[in-house]
Amino acid sequence: MRVQALAWSGGGDSPPGRLTEVTLEVERIEPAALVCPGVTVRCANAGTLLEGDDLRFHPRGGGGPAATAEHRREALAFGLVNTAYHAQRGLEAIAQLLGRPLPPLLVRIGLHATHRPGWGGGHYRLPAAEYSSLPEDEPPVATGEVHLGAGGRLVPLRGERYLHSASHDPAIVLHELGHHLTRHTADLRVNRRRPPQAQANLKTPIDEGTSDYVAAILLDTADIYGWHRAAVPPESPRRRCLAAPWTMAQFVGGHLSDPHTDGTIWSAALWTARTELQRRGVEGARFDAVVIRALDRVGRTADDLPIERARQLRRRYALVLEAILEEDAAHGGALGAVIEPAFGSRGIEVGFGNDALRDRTLRGALVRS
Repeated sequence: MRVQALAWSGGGDSPPGRLTEVTLEVERIEPAALVCPGVTVRCANAGTLLEGDDLRFHPRGGGGPAATAEHRREALAFGLVNTAYHAQRGLEAIAQLLGRPLPPLLVRIGLHATHRPGWGGGHYRLPAAEYSSLPEDEPPVATGEVHLGAGGRLVPLRGERYLHSASHDPAIVLHELGHHLTRHTADLRVNRRRPPQAQANLKTPIDEGTSDYVAAILLDTADIYGWHRAAVPPESPRRRCLAAPWTMAQFVGGHLSDPHTDGTIWSAALWTARTELQRRGVEGARFDAVVIRALDRVGRTADDLPIERARQLRRRYALVLEAILEEDAAHGGALGAVIEPAFGSRGIEVGFGNDALRDRTLRGALVRS
């Protein structure tokens, strides 16, 4: 059934967007859950949030400390609906670009409050033998699920203080959706070849960067975290703005590096190519389809090699760039002449490992100086 709802929409450069009446396709409404085609969203330990089929809830400033009990309940309901709306529209957009739907997604809101009170972020989890942080009380579903924190930090929004919750922030919802895409296409951790209950959850820079790119194209902005990280300078890697000037010269790599930070180089290269193509009159969605379908090519790379070797190869920026160029060539090759130099401007070229790309970029910077 089609149900009217309220959600943040059309954020662009004014996140999280405007409070907008939208239409949501729903299969079943439960007291604290929405079951929709392709996605189910559940709110943990929330009691009854939804009654009837009117899903037009006000965000109530996220339900901050000054909110009444009823306003906190409405803020929880809004987060549930807002998450369902963005997950559903994101999955539909990805299915169109990829040419097939992704497996159904489960999103759970408000988990890990006992382990990390005030956690306002999100993560994408697969069942594993162990977890690097935030233990799971029960195994996630084998196809992957998104967990969104309840939040606890006040952020500004148009002159008011807003309790930032991941379910209220379209950028976080859509970034985590990007991990669902990479898991079922590029499979960067080679999880398809692992036992379903012993998959790997650690993310790679390509995974994080691609997920930021997914959020950017669905929000139509490079500054995806411009709301809750407004105090962070746009050129800082913590802001994760895709228009920032990052190149392979800033690449760290290794087990002690932050894949989010190294991922900004990859997302920036994707955004540079997309922006240049748009400047030349090419629709952004055309390049998006090439990128997303190229991820399927990556997922078929090195399948005959041991898992660890396949995983190492799929970490390489050059390998994914090569898959993008191959996907473009398979459809006429009209974009490659723009894609290659755009990635090259970020220090990414076909035929080199990540460390070699960093060294080449640093040498080039020294020569130019």
